[in-house]
Amino acid sequence: MYVFNNTDGSTGSGYSSKGNQLKFGIDNKWYKADFLGYEGAAEYAASKLLEQSNIMEYVPYQLEMIAYNGHSFNGCVSNNFLQPGQRLITAERLYQAYYNKSVKEVLEKSSLQDRIPKFVEDVTNITGLENFGKYITILLEFDAYILNEDRHFHNIAVIQNEDKSFSYCPVFDNGAAFLSDTRNDYPLEKNTYGLISGVKAKPFSHDFDKQVECCRKLYGTQFKVEQFNMKEATAEIKEMYGDKVYTRICEVEEHQKMMYPEFVSDDIKPVSFNDMFSEEKKETMKNKIHQKKPRSPKL
Repeated sequence: MYVFNNTDGSTGSGYSSKGNQLKFGIDNKWYKADFLGYEGAAEYAASKLLEQSNIMEYVPYQLEMIAYNGHSFNGCVSNNFLQPGQRLITAERLYQAYYNKSVKEVLEKSSLQDRIPKFVEDVTNITGLENFGKYITILLEFDAYILNEDRHFHNIAVIQNEDKSFSYCPVFDNGAAFLSDTRNDYPLEKNTYGLISGVKAKPFSHDFDKQVECCRKLYGTQFKVEQFNMKEATAEIKEMYGDKVYTRICEVEEHQKMMYPEFVSDDIKPVSFNDMFSEEKKETMKNKIHQKKPRSPKL
């Protein structure tokens, strides 16, 4: 159990589209306490899936019991993936800094077929990350597989390096997956399969399939995961959260595996976001960033 109090230098609450979650950055680790249900179990299960996927850069989460001001919470812990001199810049912050508008303001009048390529083009122009279309496809495909309903524009981010160049962010922050919001939307008493159809996607459409289909047409299928036993991989969830949470997470994964058989493969080729282009091309893009910017940013 990790114990916090009000004088430990913690960051306090973290942002979520559904409310504030207790989140603490201590000793180069991030601790997140459950707020709406079993977010910690969802993060843990998602990272176990990513272990078996073609995605090399992701944040592994471990289950953690957290004590805060006399109260105990289930939750999770992960290492801080930022290196010295690096900063996390969300898509929302990029748009505000470079265009002085929110992402919604820029994209809201466009159709889905135009919103996604416009967003990819904007982020590419700002950051020089020329494979951002493939990156966003991986995120949205993975979200569809795990039913992550919280991929808003504060949950899509890039890393700004000390030299002001940009890198791709590892996959992280999947706590709203697997029907984890038991307080508001997905009570444990309800049937898992009856709830699945009501999950709404973000950020371009409420329909997971429409987002994924649009991305695939533009950038191809990207996410792949090996056949593996979810029940064995997530047995620790049963110990901390009980049988209902554990069973529901396994049911969701099994259902989504049947819905998206194209994601499951025995021939996995690892994908590293930051190796999608050569060092020479990185240098070319870095120069391009410094030579031409949409406006003078204050990140």
